[in-house]
Amino acid sequence: MKVRKATLLGISLVAAASCCTAFSPAQGPQAGSAGSALRCYATHRDPDTPICYRSSWKAEYRHGDVVYVPILIQVPTPAHPPSVTIVGSLNDVHPSGA
Repeated sequence: MKVRKATLLGISLVAAASCCTAFSPAQGPQAGSAGSALRCYATHRDPDTPICYRSSWKAEYRHGDVVYVPILIQVPTPAHPPSVTIVGSLNDVHPSGA
């Protein structure tokens, strides 16, 4: 019985490791890149309050395939943000698929 449990545990660990390797973010569209640039936006109503984002990729399972979708992640605004783009609304800001 102990041998059977050890074998099943070993198989489970191998399956878990291969699953994590198969779906790791390193295999996404940004593999090898140093990271995304910080982009800051402000609205016409409040141009002195920039909101900063970095772009990333999220893995989603769609129709039997793993696809990577671009997303924006809000990050704290640095003391000296890079150039700020003025937009009508923060809803107008979308991630680029590049």
